[in-house]
Amino acid sequence: MSRRSLMRGARFQPPDPRAIERYLLFFSSKELFWNPDMLPPIDSPHLFGDHLPLQLEIGCGTADFLCALALENPGTNFVGVDVSSKPLFKAIRTAEAHALPNIKFIKGDFKRMYPLLAADALQAVYLHFPDPHMRQRFRKRRVVSPGFLDEINRALAPGGRLSITTDHHEFFLEMLDVVEQDVRFAKTHAERYLIGFEAGTKSQFQRIWERHGLPTLRVELQKAHRPPSCLNASEDPGHSSSPTCLGHSACH
Repeated sequence: MSRRSLMRGARFQPPDPRAIERYLLFFSSKELFWNPDMLPPIDSPHLFGDHLPLQLEIGCGTADFLCALALENPGTNFVGVDVSSKPLFKAIRTAEAHALPNIKFIKGDFKRMYPLLAADALQAVYLHFPDPHMRQRFRKRRVVSPGFLDEINRALAPGGRLSITTDHHEFFLEMLDVVEQDVRFAKTHAERYLIGFEAGTKSQFQRIWERHGLPTLRVELQKAHRPPSCLNASEDPGHSSSPTCLGHSACH
C-alpha cells in the first residue's frame, strides 16, 4: 500500500481552529506559482520570529518523528511540510498536546516551495518514507533529483545534514545513485548505506513497514564545508571524516 492510499483511508479529527491558526500555514499551488513573494521565506526569523537553528521534514505526515524531535530539542525550531491535510490535523493535535512552541507545519507542494527556501537557513532536512511513485507515468513526482539537491545544498547551512530513508529497496537504490553523483554532499558513514533507524519516536510509516518485515534503508549526507572546486579528483565524495549520524542505526 502506498503512502497516498494509506492517507486516503485514514480518519483524523480536525483540531481546534485556534491550534490550526497557531501551527499551520497554507501555501496553495496558485500562490506558490503566481505570488511566491507574498509568502514567508522558510527560515526561523520569518516562521518563528527568532534565530534558532531550523530543521525541516519533507512529507512529514502525522509528524510523530518531528514532534518528538521538537520536544527533545527546545533550542531548535522544526517545520514539517505535507500536501495532505488529514495527517497534518493529527500533527497539530500532537503539537498542541505538548504545547510545543518550536514547531510549525505547512500544507503545500514542497517542490513548488523551492523559491521560499532561504540560503543557509536549515540545519537538517529529513526525507523519510516518500512515496516511491514506481509507475513510469508518476516518476516525475519523485522528490530526489539533481534539481532537488541544488535547492537543498543552497538551503542547508555549511555542515548541514540531509537524511533519506525508505523501506522500498529498488526506489532507495535509485535515489542513492542520484545523491552519490553529487560531490557537494559527503556521507556521514563509511558504509554505502545504513539499515535500520532507531529514532526516539518512529514515524507512522516506519512502524507500519517494520510490522510487515521491511527494513528501513537510510543514507545520511552532510553539506561539504568546502566548495566542490576544492575537492581533489582522488577524493571519494561518498565518505566523510565525521561518522556522527542524526540517529542511531544498525549498519549495512
